[in-house]
Amino acid sequence: MLVDLSVRDFAKKVASSEPVVPAGGCVTALSGVMGVSLLEMSVDSAFSHPTGEKHEEFFRKAKIQLAKLHEELLMCIERDATAYHGVLKAYKLPKSTPEEIKERREKIQAAALSAIEVPLTICETCLMALEPGISMLPIVKPGVLGDLKIGLLVLKTSIEGSLAAARINLSLIHDHAVAEEFQTRINKIQTGFETAVIKLR
Repeated sequence: MLVDLSVRDFAKKVASSEPVVPAGGCVTALSGVMGVSLLEMSVDSAFSHPTGEKHEEFFRKAKIQLAKLHEELLMCIERDATAYHGVLKAYKLPKSTPEEIKERREKIQAAALSAIEVPLTICETCLMALEPGISMLPIVKPGVLGDLKIGLLVLKTSIEGSLAAARINLSLIHDHAVAEEFQTRINKIQTGFETAVIKLR
């Protein structure tokens, strides 16, 4: 599994064109994991600080929430690799006869759904992490404030990258109704993201 690779081996696979995964989606998911991890570190450090004791209930809830988001993003690394493989496999199907063309088109559409769903899940998961992270800014232990801000900026980048991937992959969907549903979801994420980013400034 990709999540079991060392940092060096993961980076080496990303840098190589063979195999073609992990690629952009896996990297945005991993970035999300790293961003959440920095938020988790900020939470853990708060328990030994007077400010943390004052907001103990908030930090305890944040710790539980961030742990769940951490695991979700780890799973997205594998899901993205699977989705990308699916798209590549579908495009390699034969297209010599009308029947083959029809089957190939259907397989591409099915694979494209996953190729959009995974980056949107990454976006939504990272967005859920931004909320408690931003709330921590005025109450976190001063010694980890820089780490917290870096974590939030990494999450921001992960969302931006995943939104870009989802928009690119949306062009693969030929079903107008399905494409509109995804576009509505993208717009909702974009709105929530822009609202969160204003609080980061």
